[in-house]
Parts: sequence; C-alpha cells; structure tokens
Amino acid sequence: MRHLFLAALLVPGLPSLAFASKVKVWHHHAAAHYDKARLGGAVVTSEGAVRLSRQLSPFAGLDATHVWAVVEDRGGNLIAATGDEGKVFKVAPDGKATLLYTADDSQVLSLAAAADGSVYAGTGPAGQIVRIDAAGKATVLHRASGTYVWSLAVDAKGETIYAGTGPKGIVYRLTPDGKATAFYTTKQEHVLCVAAGTDGTAYAGTDKAGLVYRIDAQGKGFVLFSAPQAEVRALLVTPDAVYAGTSAPGARRRLGSSSASPPHEEGKTATTSAPSAPSAGENSVWRLGNDGTAREVFRERALVLSLLRKGGRLFVGTGMEGQLFEVDEATRERAEVARLDHGQVLGMCARKDGSLVLAAGDPGKLYVLRDAYAAHGTVVSEVLDAKLLSKWGSLRWQADAPPGTKVTVAARSGNVAEPDETWSDWSAEQTDPETAIIAAPPARFLQYRATLTTDNPSLTPSLRDLTLRYKNNNQAPEMTSLDAPNLEAANQESPKKLRFKWSATDANEDEVTFDVYARKDGWKDWVLLEEDYEKKEYDWDTTSAPSGVYRLKVVASDRRDNAAEDALTHERISEPFVVSHQPPAVALKVTSADGDGAALEATAVDPLVRLTSASFAVNGKKWTNVFPTDGLFDSKTETFRFRTESLKPGTYVVVLRVKDAAGNVGAGDVVFTVPAKK
Repeated sequence: MRHLFLAALLVPGLPSLAFASKVKVWHHHAAAHYDKARLGGAVVTSEGAVRLSRQLSPFAGLDATHVWAVVEDRGGNLIAATGDEGKVFKVAPDGKATLLYTADDSQVLSLAAAADGSVYAGTGPAGQIVRIDAAGKATVLHRASGTYVWSLAVDAKGETIYAGTGPKGIVYRLTPDGKATAFYTTKQEHVLCVAAGTDGTAYAGTDKAGLVYRIDAQGKGFVLFSAPQAEVRALLVTPDAVYAGTSAPGARRRLGSSSASPPHEEGKTATTSAPSAPSAGENSVWRLGNDGTAREVFRERALVLSLLRKGGRLFVGTGMEGQLFEVDEATRERAEVARLDHGQVLGMCARKDGSLVLAAGDPGKLYVLRDAYAAHGTVVSEVLDAKLLSKWGSLRWQADAPPGTKVTVAARSGNVAEPDETWSDWSAEQTDPETAIIAAPPARFLQYRATLTTDNPSLTPSLRDLTLRYKNNNQAPEMTSLDAPNLEAANQESPKKLRFKWSATDANEDEVTFDVYARKDGWKDWVLLEEDYEKKEYDWDTTSAPSGVYRLKVVASDRRDNAAEDALTHERISEPFVVSHQPPAVALKVTSADGDGAALEATAVDPLVRLTSASFAVNGKKWTNVFPTDGLFDSKTETFRFRTESLKPGTYVVVLRVKDAAGNVGAGDVVFTVPAKK
C-alpha cells in the first residue's frame, strides 16, 4: 500500500501486545499519505499538515454558464462578466444580483475596474471593449471584428487600458475616451492575459509558445520569460515580481529550453530554476523576479486559470476540479483551501472587507472565501489493510493546538475492504495523544477519522503526524517446497555432498529459522543436523553417514519474533534419497584370447544406486571406456561385452572399473594368457 510504512517497533504499556511479534505501524505525515483520504472542512498542506479550511460559501447564483471575471467597484458591489449570453451583472453586498449590461456578443470575457468607478468589459468573438461608468451607462469604446478580448488591465492612474486579444496576438492600448491603438503585436496567436506595470509598462502572456512579454511605454517588446508549458493564462504584477500561471494540457518542451524570439524582440529570457521539468498535464506558477530570475512556486496537474496575492499569500485558482490553492511564499508551503462543485475557478477578486470572491464556471456562480477558519473539519483516511486479522495498539499524533482549538481521533474496523454495515461503529473520540489507543475490534481493515475544531475563527489546529500501531495475529510459517537430490534422476557434481533447497513464507513477515533433521529407513527417531538455521539451502556431507535410504525433514519456526508460547512451526519431509558408500560388485571373465585380442564379458551390480560409467585397462596401461550391452547406463545392474586391442603372446591382466551415481568405484580383474602361434 502506497502509504504503509512497516517497522519492528516495541510498544510499551500494552499487555495484549507484551509478547508480540513484529509490531507494525502506519505513519501518516506527508501530503501523499492523504491522497485517498476524504476531507470535509479540512485541507492538507504540501508539508503534510492537516488544518481547518477557510469558510467558503455560495454568494450569488447567476443566470450564466460561466462567470469569466469578477471585480469590485468603488461602492463595494461586485461586477461579474458572464457567458453564454454576454451579460454583465451587478451584485450588491447582500448578494442580490441585477443585470447591468447585455452585450451584442455571446461572451463577456474580461473586466477591469478603474479608480473613477467605471468598469471596462471585453467581449468575444466580436471584439468589443465597453466602458460602464459608475452610473451604469455603457459605451462601446472599440470594435475589432473577429477578435476575442481575453483580458483587460487598467494602469494605476486610470488613464490607460490594455487589452489582450486573439487570434492575431495584438495588445491594444486605449484611453478612457475611446482612442485605441495597436500597442504591440506579438508573433503568437492569442494574448490570453495582460497586466499593467508602472511608468507605462505592460505585461502580456500568450499561447502557442508560452511567452511572457514586457512592453515599455513606447511599445517595445521584450520576452521576459519562456515557460516550459505552451500557454500562459494568468498574470499578476507586484512591486517585486511578476507571477505567470500556465494553462496547457501538456508540457511543451524541456525546462530551460527557449524558443527563438522574433527579430525585433530583443533580450534574453529569464533564468529558470526548478527541480525538474513539468510532465504532460502539469502546470505551474512562475515568479519572475526583478533580478531576472524565474522560480517555480507552484505546480499541479491542473489548469492555472487565475492568480491573486493577499497578505503575503498567493492564491491560485484552477480547473477542471475547481480547486483553489494557497501558497505561503515565505515557507513555500501550499494547501488546497477550497474545492468547488464547479469545474473552474475562472477569476478572483479581493474585497475591501478582507474576503475573497471566486468566479466559477459551468454553471456560473460566485463564492465568498472569508479570512476565517471553519469551526469543524474532518479527514477520514483511506481503508488501511493490515493483510491479516490484527490486534490494534497505540494511537499517537502530534498537533499544534492553540487555545480554543482541538484535535481528536476515532477509529473503526472491519473484515471487508469497503466499509459497510458489518464494520464496527466509530470508536469514542481519543483526546490525549500520549495515551490514546485504537479502540476498535480486532479485524483486517482499519480506518481512522481525525476531527479538528476551533472556537476562534482566526485560529486552526494543525495535525502534523499520526501513527497507528498494530500486530497481526500470529500464523505459522509455511514450508512451500523442499527439494532433495535424486541420484537416479541426474548426475551430481559432488555426490558425497548433497545439496538440499527449500522455500518458506510467513504471513506475519516474521523472521523464519529452520531445524534440519535426517532419518534413515529403519530408524525410529530423527537425527538433528542443524538448529536455528537461517539459510534456505543446506549442503550435507554424507561421508560420515551410513549407507541407506534417507529422508530430510525441515521445520520452519517463527520463534525469533514470538514468545515461546506463541511461536508456531511448520514442517516438510523430503522424498526419499540415497546415501551410498558401497562400491559396485564387478565380475569379469575372458571368453577368448588370441593374437587379435581378448574378448571379455562382465557384470556389475550396485546395491543402492544406478551405475554411471565403466572403463578397462590392460596391464595398467590406458583406460578405455566401455558401455553396457544395451548401450545405456540406466540401472543398478549392467552387463558388458568388449575386446582388447591385438595382443602378442604372453600373460595379461585386465581390470574393469565401474562407477555408480554416488561416486563409489568398484573393480574386477581377470588374468589370462595369449598363446604363441604354432
């Protein structure tokens, strides 16, 4: 299991586990350990801390499929740009929505609020830029047929409006009275986001090549950054950096590579710094510092659709699961602070009252995220599998719990992988992390629930580390095989030193040792050869054992990890095998002898094992191999017929040497005379 870490740990103070085998532990302390957990009113940070989520509530449902952008006007009202009917809504502080403007286009894609109380809206695909003044009067400032106005930005003085458009990749600059010029033309297809800097500087993010441009007041473009992803969808400008969020379905190229800049776009891209290249589907937020460096501050397998910075924290709105993340730049810790019922967090707006408004898509809706923690939150773990019926032990956790906050933990257990009516009820809440136990019946599966509460909305407890100890009910090890050498089946390299091999398993993962015994047919008892043996193969030197038919017994034991009264064993007995020290008996006779050589016949008999080879020598000269009359060494008795080479008259001795499968050699001899020719 992905989140399971097993260790041989002793647990003091638990009588039921006093003579335990290996005590095992689930240790949850990293964000990945909660990947399959169920969160309610709680969030998990990138450092694995569980905290209460911030208060999130629906604010206004709008008659729209998407809320593409939201801003707050001077009077504290929210202005929302929507599609697919091209409407702009005004939402009062109490949540009441009224229709403010209906465009000729199907989509109002972008908004920007000016200091004088007016709001600018961009549409598509007719490419209109509309000014809505503080009284609600709408004026079309600019039309660019066949164009999408993806993004709008107003400079700090309220004198210049920037519009990012597509599909020709043009950034327009407008004045409040409607004078429009093509401020900068990129080589990309769409300028998806624009942001206003200081002293007439603007920034633009594009698709196709994932570029971030810095454009000076004279309209001179400079490629500030070339992202590894193909699309830059969100930009945020702060006094010390520019933040760029990417929104591409796949990685475009390896990190650090850069596309060629158009000839008139001078300069070099920012130096990147990241541990690895984003993989397909991963998107990032890059911090482009004023010193020219680019640092990745966020990465997720999601589309980055909106950015906002508030109080030293960076908020990242994503799709397609409607997740809102919070990044603490000082510690680089991040957390998912909200997950909507909708697929996309398309826009964000910081209100004067300190709350955060989220613009959601499909269907269009506004949410309010308050700078206060939920009163109650839970994290329910995935089902933990102990593999075997188990006894549960101690429950320990570490948490930061300021006054007025609390963390408690409960558990339940069952013997089916999916919790159902057969599982136990949740236990009483355990409140003391120093003495808590897992108060659930013995079973195979376990689940825990951590509950976080606060009486002070400005404070949250933080659960940082949780361990659950348990012990599998002991099961006997299992001897799954035992192989003995068979001298009848194959020739052995060292037939006097027999090698035995076996395999064994232990469901508890206990350390298993072996007692090895031998017994000869006719013996009443087993003879111990090895005790507490650790290996799974054994070489037995049989030279000191009497000849006969034997069996080997191997007894597997888990006594090293269990008390004597709890230890269990399992044994296996081998097939019969032969130990033989008796040589074959060889009888040899001469049937004829003359100048052409001698003809001989022989019989060899072995009491226990098959014969494997034979050779003869005349008068102690070279040895010559001979074979049985049937051509095969395949039995304990073999007959031989063979002739010597031509012989001169005289007396000769022939020795026939026969070897058996146990390495024993027997011999027979015969003396004869070759008479002289008459």
